[in-house]
Amino acid sequence: MTAIPDIRNETDALSAMLADPEIRESLAVIVANAPALAAIASVSVAFIERGPEIADNINDAVLELREQAGGAEGIGKALPLVSALGERTDSITGLLDSPVLQPEVVEVIGRVGAAAKTADEATRGTNQTVGGIFSILGKLKDPNTQHALAFLFAFAEAFGANQAASSK
Repeated sequence: MTAIPDIRNETDALSAMLADPEIRESLAVIVANAPALAAIASVSVAFIERGPEIADNINDAVLELREQAGGAEGIGKALPLVSALGERTDSITGLLDSPVLQPEVVEVIGRVGAAAKTADEATRGTNQTVGGIFSILGKLKDPNTQHALAFLFAFAEAFGANQAASSK
């Protein structure tokens, strides 16, 4: 003789739950969003399966950042700098918004820096003489010197005009 389960009792509880409007509404939401829920479940499973790999990647990134910053001590040394920069946000914003960082100005400053480096390399550690007044006057005929002096005079005129306008 086989045992027959009491189906009536099991379905009575289920029928009672399905009769509840709140439960029917919740089931309707679940059924309506079944594709999205299936996608979320798939992504969650994939994320959980790749958890160790993701953790290793994060760990590698942290180790690389520490190495680039000079280890944990380097990160600690950077904190006062970050704090000081945070206290000067108005000044930093003013600098970023000023003409000083316009690409054209940065390019000019770069050329001035390159010229200064070249001049430093040519004269550092050597005994250089400029010569007398006639030697200096002779240098004024050099086209490169004329370009540099033209720049300096144009700069002096523009800077003087800006200074005069700002003092009014």
